Amino acid sequence: MSEKPRAIYFCDADDDMQQECESIQRYLAKVVGLDIPVELWERPPWRERFDILFFDWGGMSIGNSLLESFCGQIIENAEDNPGRIYIMTSQFTSYAMKEAINELSNRPNNIYLSIEKAKLALECLKV
Repeated sequence: MSEKPRAIYFCDADDDMQQECESIQRYLAKVVGLDIPVELWERPPWRERFDILFFDWGGMSIGNSLLESFCGQIIENAEDNPGRIYIMTSQFTSYAMKEAINELSNRPNNIYLSIEKAKLALECLKV
């Protein structure tokens, strides 16, 4: 990869989103060795160029239609873009994604239910 990967943190608006974004960036630098900025987004970035999508729609109630819709969109986007990495960053969001994936016959290989599970894939993006 000749240019630095682009990372986006797509999340619901709450007070801790900037802190979580910074925490992800520190993890990438310290644990993975990937020193890149992570952009904060509150809307789906599907038409943007990105390499890594961190997703957290936590704190919402089970059965929330936006969360379910975004999980479905991520799965579809992951199938259409196998070179991208999609990572869930909270237990609640991971649970919702796992439920969405369980409804499919084939799980996309580029969706990870935690940042720790995505470590090897992330290491492949080092410049």
